[in-house]
Amino acid sequence: MIASLRADGLKMRKRWANWIMVGILLAWLVLLVYLLLFYLVKTQPASLRGSAVPASLLKRQIFPENLIPTVLSTASSIGAAIMIIYGALSTASEYGWSTIQTILIQKPGRVAVLAGKLMALAVATVLISLAAMAVAALCAYVVVSVDGSSSSWPAATEILKGLGALVLQLAVWAAFGAFLGVAFRSTAAAIGGGLVYLFVGETLLGGLFRGAAVIKEILKYLPGINADAINSAFHLSYRNPSVQAPLVDATHGMVTLLAYLAVFTVLSFLIFRRRDVGGG
Repeated sequence: MIASLRADGLKMRKRWANWIMVGILLAWLVLLVYLLLFYLVKTQPASLRGSAVPASLLKRQIFPENLIPTVLSTASSIGAAIMIIYGALSTASEYGWSTIQTILIQKPGRVAVLAGKLMALAVATVLISLAAMAVAALCAYVVVSVDGSSSSWPAATEILKGLGALVLQLAVWAAFGAFLGVAFRSTAAAIGGGLVYLFVGETLLGGLFRGAAVIKEILKYLPGINADAINSAFHLSYRNPSVQAPLVDATHGMVTLLAYLAVFTVLSFLIFRRRDVGGG
């Protein structure tokens, strides 16, 4: 398994698509979260008149005091999509390259091969989470310094909790992508299926049918809804009346996401062990 971990770690480092996706995630944080909001508040305050929060308070979203909720909100959107693609590439690409048969005739067994892939994916998830948190902290420091305002950083324990929440969410989406890669044996199908679920099953249905009694009960067990519940436990320093109340509490969200992480992992192992990798 260690040999498989090293091999997959090397492949992840050499795959340019992985670096591009990480770059997109960090660029999204810098340009479309911090820089865009700061620019609008400073130069185009009229464009924010329709907001439920005054511009003087809204800009505090990108100050150090709101580091955790700002980063976690990104994890629920672009972060989830990036990690689904990342996970799908880690497993499905072997089928596209027709290298899976060659790997399996070597010494490591199927369990060791897949375990190495998932461990490498877990390490990458932690590093991506750390990078996102560090870039967001740097942006928050620059913004508050340029603005000439004062803002306090979250407590160290709060930052650790926020980092843990970020790692858990990204790990679930990465495991989902890896599972789809094993199940579909096609990079395009795994990525397409994952993104359709994320943007239709989670975002669209969750927004349109949130008030419907039957749908609402189903939504309570979807990973994205439970991730939002965890994020809501990290409050902004101001009240935003436009933010909807979570359907479940943070404890329910954490337990549900851990269950999804376990289910995606177990299903990946079961499928990978039992199915003929060369079959249709």
